Amino acid sequence: MILCRSLMVALLALCLSAAAALASPVAQVIRLTGNAELTRGGATAPLVLGAALEAGDTVRTDAAGRVRLQLIDGSTINLGTQSVLTIDDVISQGPGTERQVGMDLWNGALRALAAPATPGSRFEIRTPMAVTAVRGTEWGILASAIQSDVIILSGRVGVRRNVISGESAVSLTRRLGITVDEAGLGPIGRWSEAQLAEFEAATAVPGPEVPFNLGSAVPINLAPIRTAPQPEQPDQTQTTKRCLDIDGLNCRMGQRERDHESSQDHGGGESEHDSGNDSD
Repeated sequence: MILCRSLMVALLALCLSAAAALASPVAQVIRLTGNAELTRGGATAPLVLGAALEAGDTVRTDAAGRVRLQLIDGSTINLGTQSVLTIDDVISQGPGTERQVGMDLWNGALRALAAPATPGSRFEIRTPMAVTAVRGTEWGILASAIQSDVIILSGRVGVRRNVISGESAVSLTRRLGITVDEAGLGPIGRWSEAQLAEFEAATAVPGPEVPFNLGSAVPINLAPIRTAPQPEQPDQTQTTKRCLDIDGLNCRMGQRERDHESSQDHGGGESEHDSGNDSD
């Protein structure tokens, strides 16, 4: 009986390992600076340059970490510091073909360059507050739990609030930006050169870049996530967190969250901005 049980456990482990090995990679880390972490299922590992990513993976950067990903359709994603991104699905036969891409930016800064694709393709990046959809363009997002700022760097992007009711979207073109929060879509504005430069600096990923080649992807040593008992939390009502760079993008996003929480404690058809149709 003990021998049979041991054999069953070994067989189950072998099957799980085989299933993991057969999972199709959908992206690769082609540039990395600082530290980032990969979470896959119930396991985690430090992210390494050249690693392959799968649908369902979550990438988290620390205060100095930045990552550039290349997807199998040729698109690239720059992830800034203190950001969390989940790859939901990437389906493509390669650059220039039909694709279906969906990702969630839970927090932080992201710059995306969507490669050209055939009509009928989908490329969505969602935040807690907004959904952005494109075909072939470059755009950026600053996301927090209560607010998302979207800026278009080239091409056209459709932006709507992230709600189930299917609210209409607004179509934006180059240098136009919009803020989305619980109240809905804010006014459309044109970003200044200084704002654009600040955002591009926040989403730049310095360092060497490796060629996209999933066949030579660097292996990742995943380890199970161990949950430790949570100690009793002290009273945080009088605790404040100092932000070292008060003019930085992450600091400003954090201040918006604190202002939102403070205000709660104290009570309290598609539209086009320019000509043309937003087809994705």
